Amino acid sequence: MANFDTSDLTLQSVERAVSLLNTLRGTYTQGKAAQALLTLYAAGTDPKFNAAINTLFSQAERNELAAMLTDINTLCAAWEANHKTPLGLP
Repeated sequence: MANFDTSDLTLQSVERAVSLLNTLRGTYTQGKAAQALLTLYAAGTDPKFNAAINTLFSQAERNELAAMLTDINTLCAAWEANHKTPLGLP
């Protein structure tokens, strides 16, 4: 009987390789979603959203989230400036 161990390992490697670009694109998409939530919070146009954020997270936690969002902003800006093609951006 044939042994498919090598084929299975190759297929697993190919599947992971295929997922690389989609994973990076997903990271960018999630970053943009996080930016949209920050924009919503900063705009103050949804008082219930802001109240929920303020209730769920202490000031120190909100400061940490803001620092994380700053990192996301930096990443998204760098990718938009330098990696449009793999992201599928015009």
